[in-house]
Amino acid sequence: MKIKFALPILLFLFIYNSTEINAQGLLQGTVYSAKDSTALFGASIYFDGTSLGVSTNQNGEFKLPLKNTTTSPLVISSLGYETIILNNYNAEENVLLKIYLDESTESLPEVVLEPDPWSRERKLRIFKREFLGSSMAASRCRITNPEVITLTYIPSKEVLVAEAKEPLTIINRHLGYEVTYNLTDFRVEFSTGSSGLHLAKMVYFEGLSFFKELKKSPSRKFLKNRKSAYSGSALHFMRSLAARTLTENNFRIFRKSFEVAPYEYFQLNMENGLIKVKVVESPITILYREVEQSALNAEDIFFIDALGNHTPPYGLTVSGHMGGKRAAEMVPLDYNIN
Repeated sequence: MKIKFALPILLFLFIYNSTEINAQGLLQGTVYSAKDSTALFGASIYFDGTSLGVSTNQNGEFKLPLKNTTTSPLVISSLGYETIILNNYNAEENVLLKIYLDESTESLPEVVLEPDPWSRERKLRIFKREFLGSSMAASRCRITNPEVITLTYIPSKEVLVAEAKEPLTIINRHLGYEVTYNLTDFRVEFSTGSSGLHLAKMVYFEGLSFFKELKKSPSRKFLKNRKSAYSGSALHFMRSLAARTLTENNFRIFRKSFEVAPYEYFQLNMENGLIKVKVVESPITILYREVEQSALNAEDIFFIDALGNHTPPYGLTVSGHMGGKRAAEMVPLDYNIN
């Protein structure tokens, strides 16, 4: 998608699928090693993209409350083991999950039959800029384990790709979160300008994320910054679109420079507990609070769940203000959800 006002396109992918949970209860079980059936202490169990999660005790046991709004996949991970993602889970009384994790195997990196002319320092600098962003929030974020990131620049394609053998740990002192991010895909596509500079024209990353508070009780400054990060974001827009509250939440819709009725180009229907969205014509220009301009381009139908998360995210791109909000301004999917 090429929009004149657009910043480099950013496509966030936080989850793989959505599953509606109708019941409220307690999800509990035990995590074992598949190799010898020993209980795993300290394994992480969390709902992807949220702050809802726990760790297993010394007996490998966990108890995780379910909420009516919980729609994200359940992620079970432990260092040295392959991560499991469950989309179909329930909290029926007296049902205990038994989860077996396989030991992780070192996968061979993709073979690139051409030299990589960029230094690791340069590639890591670009990765941080495009993953975390270049805002004030990004300047207050730190990836504590950058050594787990493998970076490759492919000159013939003008693409920088990255993968991580372990989840990234991000200390966000702007929003007050410690974020565990299991990076599953990252790439930046460049174009070469007339001056010979490499300019990022598209950024794509996906992964699994879990948020923990840096402090037991977040400060007023953290709360203020979170509200600012959420306001006008893609998550804010998706929730407003699904609830048909675009106008109330200060979103205006334009098509070919002309303002249109908020839902003229959106067909919304309920399907299996999700909001089914079809964009009649793309791209759509979105104006938030009169000053923050974004664009949305949907190649196909997508769905919005109870948290405001959209799927499949790879068929949807956002640019402009929304596209500029990177991982440093990412709030949990359960932000402001009771």
